[in-house]
Amino acid sequence: MNIKVERYKNNGRVVDGLLKINGKTICSTAENAEHCLVEGVYDVELHYCKQYHKRVLIVNTFDDSIRLSKDEECELCDQLGFVCQNTDLPSFCPMIKMGNGAYNRTDGSILVGEYIANGCLIHPKKYYSVIFDRVRKALKRGKRVKMKIC
Repeated sequence: MNIKVERYKNNGRVVDGLLKINGKTICSTAENAEHCLVEGVYDVELHYCKQYHKRVLIVNTFDDSIRLSKDEECELCDQLGFVCQNTDLPSFCPMIKMGNGAYNRTDGSILVGEYIANGCLIHPKKYYSVIFDRVRKALKRGKRVKMKIC
């Protein structure tokens, strides 16, 4: 399965884009310009996040030869007392996730939803559910999920 994030607008604070799965546009994206991922190809995996207490879509940026594994990295992550979908993670941990605005995000996440203004999205839960389901099914079938950011 191929996911493509096409960035089309960078106003210096936020980066807006489109998320496509196998060539079909699914939704809009928003990222913090200072903390977004560099362009490239990444694996997308389901991983249990101890902060959110559920499986999430992780954009795997980990190089096993240099850094800790994702499980080891998660063990070092401080768990916050109050967690909601818009909570910023305490460390850099890129995910595809729900959220309404990317202005104060420092965790490298790609927020999904319907574009209404620079860095602002609506209906994030609707679009995240579609993406999560498609990735989950692809991984269950033994397929690799790749995400290209350009």
